[in-house]
Amino acid sequence: KSYLSANARRPLYNQAKEKLFQDKQVTSVTIGSFNPDQYCEARKHWDYIWFEMQHSTMSFNEVQRMIGACPGPGGGAPMIRMPDALEANIQKATDLGVLGIIVPTVDDALEARDTARFSRYPPFGRRSSGAGTAAGFWTAVPGGYRQTINDNFLTVVMLETLESIINADEIANTFGLDVVIQGNSDLSQFSGWSQTDERYLQLLTISRNATLKAGKYWGNAGQ
Repeated sequence: KSYLSANARRPLYNQAKEKLFQDKQVTSVTIGSFNPDQYCEARKHWDYIWFEMQHSTMSFNEVQRMIGACPGPGGGAPMIRMPDALEANIQKATDLGVLGIIVPTVDDALEARDTARFSRYPPFGRRSSGAGTAAGFWTAVPGGYRQTINDNFLTVVMLETLESIINADEIANTFGLDVVIQGNSDLSQFSGWSQTDERYLQLLTISRNATLKAGKYWGNAGQ
């Protein structure tokens, strides 16, 4: 259903991704401001932590310091909802040690491709090797960070515009993409239809069918 290399170690240390493979419910909590104690406590109870950087002023440095407060496997996976899919920002996110990214308002397959390829090292992606803190935060993982992060990384895009629904098949078929989330609040605003409108519900059906046909995971963010 999702990207995983032939030599991947199971179970994965990305708890959210492992639960997806087990067809279990995945839970999360959102953190939108600098609070290391909240993050460390949340890791004990949730499958992944949603660091909100689309609709907050939180910095990459603040996220890095929170992950550094309680690094290593054995808890919810730190993930960032990104401000965009630019290589420069995905590089910062991966270097600071997250185990996944969520890119909002993805309109087309090109943006989905950038989300996936900048998230993983070669030969499957084009993430550049840098002097970030990620490897130091995950030294305890079996097999080593560099050798295992491609399998453990979780790439998620959100479809929130009419353009994204038109391009749903191409987006969902992007290599390296794991999950498609339907963003209801924005899709309702961009389409002009309420979430109970039959025309709006047809948009969800298109998104869901395209994602499942591509063998990926689909989520519906009720808002």
